Amino acid sequence: MHSAVQQIGEQDIMPIDLVEFTSTGRLLVIGDDEQLTSVFPHLKDLEVTTSSQAPQAISGWLGAFNVELDTQSLTVDLVLDLQQQPSMTNQVLPLGYFAPKSNAQALAEALQQLPDLIGTFDKPRYFNYKSSICAHSRRQLQGCSQCIDACPADAIISLGEQVSVNPSLCQGCGSCATVCPSGAMAYALPSLDVSVNRIRTMLQTYFELETRSPQLVIHDLENGQQLIDLMGEQLANTVIAFSIEEIGALGMPFWLSALAYGVANVTVWNTGSHTDHDWIELQQEIDKTNEMLIGIGYSDNKVNWLDSNNITELRSHLKALTNSELIKPAVFAGIDDKRRMIRIAFNDLYQQAPSPIDVLPLSENAAFGEINVDTKGCTLCHSCVSVCPVGAVLDGGDQPQLNFIEDLCVQCGLCETACPENVITLVPQYLFDQQQARKIRLLHEEPIFNCISCNKGFATQKMIDTMTDKLKGHSMFQGDALQRLKMCEDCRVKAMFKDKGSL
Repeated sequence: MHSAVQQIGEQDIMPIDLVEFTSTGRLLVIGDDEQLTSVFPHLKDLEVTTSSQAPQAISGWLGAFNVELDTQSLTVDLVLDLQQQPSMTNQVLPLGYFAPKSNAQALAEALQQLPDLIGTFDKPRYFNYKSSICAHSRRQLQGCSQCIDACPADAIISLGEQVSVNPSLCQGCGSCATVCPSGAMAYALPSLDVSVNRIRTMLQTYFELETRSPQLVIHDLENGQQLIDLMGEQLANTVIAFSIEEIGALGMPFWLSALAYGVANVTVWNTGSHTDHDWIELQQEIDKTNEMLIGIGYSDNKVNWLDSNNITELRSHLKALTNSELIKPAVFAGIDDKRRMIRIAFNDLYQQAPSPIDVLPLSENAAFGEINVDTKGCTLCHSCVSVCPVGAVLDGGDQPQLNFIEDLCVQCGLCETACPENVITLVPQYLFDQQQARKIRLLHEEPIFNCISCNKGFATQKMIDTMTDKLKGHSMFQGDALQRLKMCEDCRVKAMFKDKGSL
């Protein structure tokens, strides 16, 4: 997402994790003879290889592109792709790959940048990933893949139980962290607590001078800040501009916190800094946030999206927003935990909600909810327990039970997929009673079945009944063999050897 990287100097201080790139200036130019002739004078400082045919395959990033041509394989540092249909089709192209198509300005910018991309460069590592709570997959069952689907740079792939983010391809748009239901994927620069505490301080200072509720505008640093600076006195005193390197780095926990701190409404302002990103996932998160707020009586424009680089349109947009609710500013501090931050902020807003309800129904793609279990069909096999990535579905220890903690559930669907009896259904909702949400809730329990030989409890009555009913007609389970299913493991082995000995 960031088109620029910074060159490392001897005195540079690097307090954050950095991703390093090294380029010696090996450039591949893909295009026809006329295109190659026109650009060649601008590339004198580079080691240029040309190809008039599209590569069979190309992958990589600045300093490490692998290219498969008809006649040879190449490793190059930079690629200038002049084809109308570029060989790489990522929504966001990797650093070092330029595909201006027919855009004369984009081509001029590429020709200006290419000679400067020789040396060692770095960019921040924008993400943190906590695999232990990732809901992507368990036991070869597919769960959540929202981060993979959302990444415009194709930097995230599945590795079976987990996902993997290629830090060289990641360009920090924040979409993965925005959509992640568990918080396993988090934005690292800045982290959530830093951003929340920053807006908290800004609003505390604001309310020392002003009584009217402010409007919050979140904008990017590349274009947004320049436009804000140009506005000068045109921006109302009740508008707070919050700059962030990428607007996608801030999602539901930040928006809800800002509202709880007293802002009248939030506008995420896309100034078009990155025309290669449609920000669909960010807009979907805005819709989810508004759904939750509308559900407890707040107006329908608390969080907004503006797609424009026009100052007049921003002013008109802000002027048109209503402010029907006055919120007493909250005092909680920010924490670097997405789900806890959402709950803290949303529960604070709930205390002042126009129409509070006990349980808020949510749409199917929500990250909060419970599960329903059809107890008539559940055999307590605990397949759901073994795949739950966040510990929301629990067994009963030495008791034949199925338990549930709603506060932990991320609605990933793994339990539903794993259930062999198909008796689990997801129920997206938000439970406001925190004590109840954090409580271990009994979903189902069964009487213990005792071994017919030694009387030791080893299974549930329903599991034994189901097994015997399904296998009673099978040729291998006639006579004593069916009865052995009603024995514990030790007694079953003894019975089998006894039967063999009597033959």
